[in-house]
Amino acid sequence: MDVGFIINGLIAGFIATGAMSILQVPMYRKWGMTSVLEWHENQVITSKFIKKNPEELLIPSFLFHLLHGGLGGIAFAIVVSIIDFQVSYLISGTVLGFLFALVVLIIHEPITQVKPLEHPLGNIPVIGSFVNHAIYGAALGYFLIVL
Repeated sequence: MDVGFIINGLIAGFIATGAMSILQVPMYRKWGMTSVLEWHENQVITSKFIKKNPEELLIPSFLFHLLHGGLGGIAFAIVVSIIDFQVSYLISGTVLGFLFALVVLIIHEPITQVKPLEHPLGNIPVIGSFVNHAIYGAALGYFLIVL
């Protein structure tokens, strides 16, 4: 396994998380933290570590989100270096993004006490999570190719 490729996975994960986050900012500004499911989860988890009100932890929770994206990039690089999916990294990355969105839906209620399928904002957060994670995955696949 090529260590440089794994490091590129980390970097691609950070870049992809940045791309995804740029698109999440308008949701956050319009509907607040709970509209971005993964930000909300990271905010709650971060508040348990730092012992502060979740509303005061936008930057630390974003850094936690960035860490998740980087680790996802490492995992993606490892998997595609072991398994030949016979499709481009762009496609396999997008599929990974959808899988990440499913994980977010599964873990959301235990972490935040908010049921994503019964969210006060309706379907917006769930749809946003799938779209944004697909963008993360596509960006991850793309940047893993070009780095």
